[in-house]
Amino acid sequence: MSVRDAATAFSVERDTAASLLHMRAQGVSLLVQLKPAGLPVILHWGADLGDLDGLSAAALLAAFGPTGLDPLASRMSSLVPEVSAAWSSRAALAGSHDGRTSAASFTVSRSRLISETPVRPGLTEVGADTVIVEAEDSVNGLTLDLALQLTGNGLVRCRAGVTNKSVADYRLEGLELFLPVSDLATHRVEFDGPALSTVPLRSGSWSVDHWGFDDRPAYVALAVAGAGFRRGQVWQVHVAFSGAVQHRAERTVYGRTYLGGGELLQAGEIVLGIGEAYHSPWVVWTWGDGLDAAAARLHRHVRPEARHDQRIIFNAAAPAFADHDRQAMLALAEYAEAVGVETFLLDLEWCSRAGLDPYADSAGLTETGSSADLDGLLTRIRSLDLEVGLAIDLELVEADPAIARDHPDWLLTVERDGITRQVLDLSLRPAMVHVWERLTKLLDRHHVSLLSWSLPQGAHRPGGTATQHSSTLAAYRLLDAVAERYPHLTIQTTSLDLAMTTRAIGAELSSDSTVRHADFAGLVQLLPPGLVWQPALDEPDDATSSAYRAISAFFGRLGLGIDLRKQAPGNLRSIHRWLSLYKRFRSLLHSGTTVRSDESDRGFVAHGVVADERDEALFALVWLERALTSRRVRIDGLDPATSYRIEVIARPGEAQTVTPAWASGAPVLTGQALGAAGIPLPPARRGSALLLHLQAVG
Repeated sequence: MSVRDAATAFSVERDTAASLLHMRAQGVSLLVQLKPAGLPVILHWGADLGDLDGLSAAALLAAFGPTGLDPLASRMSSLVPEVSAAWSSRAALAGSHDGRTSAASFTVSRSRLISETPVRPGLTEVGADTVIVEAEDSVNGLTLDLALQLTGNGLVRCRAGVTNKSVADYRLEGLELFLPVSDLATHRVEFDGPALSTVPLRSGSWSVDHWGFDDRPAYVALAVAGAGFRRGQVWQVHVAFSGAVQHRAERTVYGRTYLGGGELLQAGEIVLGIGEAYHSPWVVWTWGDGLDAAAARLHRHVRPEARHDQRIIFNAAAPAFADHDRQAMLALAEYAEAVGVETFLLDLEWCSRAGLDPYADSAGLTETGSSADLDGLLTRIRSLDLEVGLAIDLELVEADPAIARDHPDWLLTVERDGITRQVLDLSLRPAMVHVWERLTKLLDRHHVSLLSWSLPQGAHRPGGTATQHSSTLAAYRLLDAVAERYPHLTIQTTSLDLAMTTRAIGAELSSDSTVRHADFAGLVQLLPPGLVWQPALDEPDDATSSAYRAISAFFGRLGLGIDLRKQAPGNLRSIHRWLSLYKRFRSLLHSGTTVRSDESDRGFVAHGVVADERDEALFALVWLERALTSRRVRIDGLDPATSYRIEVIARPGEAQTVTPAWASGAPVLTGQALGAAGIPLPPARRGSALLLHLQAVG
């Protein structure tokens, strides 16, 4: 069957009987009503409904459709809900034609499945698939395109495009997408460090704005009362965009709840002339029995698309090393290689300050063997069996002050941490070409394996219209072009969202190991820990153990930012042992399933990773506060029928701050026993930590 035939078979504009589409994958169901006119209505999203084949479409509509108490539910349950008395905030699609505002109403709809499966009146069941919908609003001169997808991992993804067909300009104020959630979703999930809290939802709208330059991933999760990491239904949404976004939960006066979001557009940012279109970011929803299950779908979705580079990175671009000269930097690289680092990251601005012109022709080495230019320094570092990376800020005007003089129209202003800086507007082609030429000149001359580039977000033209939308899309185009030209280059950025994760590894640069322990649970609710760089940085001496500080960065993509030249020999040996341990387990760490314990609280954290085959696991037990009494902790996520040997990972020469009585015996327990009864832990002081290795036996 051709695509044209499939589209005709799937057209519902002339059908009067109900057409229901049931998509199922990995324990998730998405039940959609395709209406003769208007947008598709979502009847159910969440737990698998099972095989519905043979059931009456009319009976299913009666079971899942709107009740008499909620007569507007069919209009509200579309992916782009209309504003009504039951909807307390603006419509999901908001805008005006030259000041003339009217509610959009799409009366013609044409749809097709990507798989070309024909859908006729009645019930059609498919697996993972994508439905494409084209809708028209002839009164307001708008068309709407929707792509609604259920992935093989059970994620629901949707994006929309609106096109202006009117001669008058259309000023788009917002385009958001929503899914209805179960009536059981009565609470909002909040992370209080490593612990969870749930806040009851009230009627009305609740939203969270994220401006792109925040250092936390953005999402909203709703749940049943008492839900946790391991149990209790969870419905979560994330707008996959590195710019400004809004996530919103809407609970109507009839008790129906909707969860969604979209790009956060500023006034005048999107103005569509006749025939022009705006396309929203992908909005991603995940459901699971427990937060771990919901997060696992996201992790499995991202990993195949993301770049896999697991080398240990030394962050010589950190401010602590800004005043080093060339010899001090080389000495630092020698120490880094000695403790087991694999990639050495230099700051491009440091290179310029040190007299190493990154754009100069190579001059090689001096007669004494010192580095005469940047290429010489990089050669010396590579001779230590280290890969080399560069941290760059090519769009900052300070790096090329002549730009401000010659091209003031290229400039944007960005403010962060009380500092105002000027950056180039990458959405302007001449500015983009300028940055591209400098970047390719740099990378063609100096072959590096890592590029650390956190493009500025939240930039705007002083006194002018916001440009976050166009600047973010320009950054994507630039990063995609870099990846295509330099396929072996790993890119690193501080943007922590799914759209950026497929292009670059994230960087979480907290210098406090306690904060890193506390924030881990919320971070991995969206991103796989193996795709977030977490370098251990210099910290003031305190009562915490070396295990406590090392484990705080161990489950992510481990790195260092410590001035190794100032470390005592014993500390260097300890760092070497921890890096060796990380190399031993990193395949498991970056491929297994994340497990977080429901027994974590503000003073104690337990989390780990379990291999897909469930034959091996690694768990961290961390005391953020002093524990005066003993406790038990359950180890979840294992195969109940498998027996596991439990070993505390030994670190020769290091004092153990907490030692369970059973640690010397390497006990063997079943996954059922570990999940039901757990293991006993003694009292411990603040800053204690254990790393447990569980291996299947028999």
